[in-house]
Amino acid sequence: MTANANSVITSSLPAQEPFPTWRIVLWALGYVGTVIIGSLAGLMTYFYMPPETTQSSFPQYLSNSTVFGITILGLIGYVGGILVILINPFIAQWSDRSTNRIGRRKLFMLVSFLPISILSYLVFAPPVDHISSANAVWLFVIVILLNIFRSLFNVSGAIIPEFSSSSSILMKFNTYNSIGWVFGFIIGSQAIYLIKDALINSGMSPVDAFRLTVGGLILVSTLLVALQIWVVDERRYGSGKTSQVNLWTALKMTFSNKIFVLYTLTCQVYFWGDGLFQAGLVYFVTIIFGYSDSMMVAFGGTILGLSFLIYPFVATMAKRTGKKNLLMIALLIMSVVMIALGFADKLPFPVKITSWVIVAIIALPGAITGIIPGAINNEIVREDCLRTGEAKEANFGAAASLLTAIPSGFVSLIMPSILLLGRSTENPAGVRLVAFISAVCMLAALAMLYFLYDEKKILASLKKFGYE
Repeated sequence: MTANANSVITSSLPAQEPFPTWRIVLWALGYVGTVIIGSLAGLMTYFYMPPETTQSSFPQYLSNSTVFGITILGLIGYVGGILVILINPFIAQWSDRSTNRIGRRKLFMLVSFLPISILSYLVFAPPVDHISSANAVWLFVIVILLNIFRSLFNVSGAIIPEFSSSSSILMKFNTYNSIGWVFGFIIGSQAIYLIKDALINSGMSPVDAFRLTVGGLILVSTLLVALQIWVVDERRYGSGKTSQVNLWTALKMTFSNKIFVLYTLTCQVYFWGDGLFQAGLVYFVTIIFGYSDSMMVAFGGTILGLSFLIYPFVATMAKRTGKKNLLMIALLIMSVVMIALGFADKLPFPVKITSWVIVAIIALPGAITGIIPGAINNEIVREDCLRTGEAKEANFGAAASLLTAIPSGFVSLIMPSILLLGRSTENPAGVRLVAFISAVCMLAALAMLYFLYDEKKILASLKKFGYE
């Protein structure tokens, strides 16, 4: 389809009303709830294979035996993710082509957010309080169901490129979402330890304290997610278009976008590194730094405060350096940080000082990677939809999941096995290896971004459609 044809189609549609800032703020507030719930579910490794400290004395629910070096826990997380990825294209196509009066994204959000909350809690409620195959079956079923409803809710990500009628709105979406992510991550993966420890000190058992904390946080988060759903008005702020192509044609069109494919693979390598960092942070704090896991809150608060000082400048920095160059700088810094995290106790400085310095440094790349990767991806998606004239935003998410179907679950697959090499103060070999592998992933993503992503081509094409 030619650019002139696209112009005719666009002009025949009602003018798209700019999505106001106050709605973006409320969207991001709802995103806090989404991140909290996702972070809590991500503590599956911590719950079933905690650090070998007195603060995490949970019953052992699953066997630590391995199959070709992979634990049962790792296999459950990986296989559960792979099976659900196969349905993502069908859900995305269903959403892209929907003409439901509620909204082609909002409907999916409405039917999935409550099941996600319930299933996220059930991850930590195995039926037997000791090692049992029943627990393995239970967890596998819960993970499958949870991922199915996540797939339904994740079509909401297509709202951002569709509602971003200008570069300014896009950067606001990604900036406020990044702030929301920081709040959600700190509460869902760090503050939880402080709350849990307070309940333990009041006389509650560690496992009951953990479950009560998880349940309370999920309840609050569910209310926030409901707010995010409420703020969406696709009739008013959407493009007014639905996709007219079938599933296979849409996938073929998406996969033909080489820039999208290469950037998706680049991001996957980065996500490996970031996933190892996030999952490993509690082990760095307790094993390498020697703190209680409740210190996660203090470190998280420091990152939050410093990141807030940096967030307003990310858009300005991106204009001067370009989003690609800025992201490469962040990846380089994070690779150095990961090595420092894994070997802080070996550096010629007191670990109590080194730990705080490392945490302070994380704020800069954390602010950049919280905003820029998503902004680049959304620009790629919007450019394709404008150029082809097909409003298939959700299909890009499905295509990305297919591209990364096998590698996307590597962190949950290998993390428990790596930790078997040592997750105690006396033997931290597994924890150190997590940090090293993460650093390698960051550097690999940097190299791929440099050689594979053509930023100038995307921006030049967007400019032709009046996107500034």
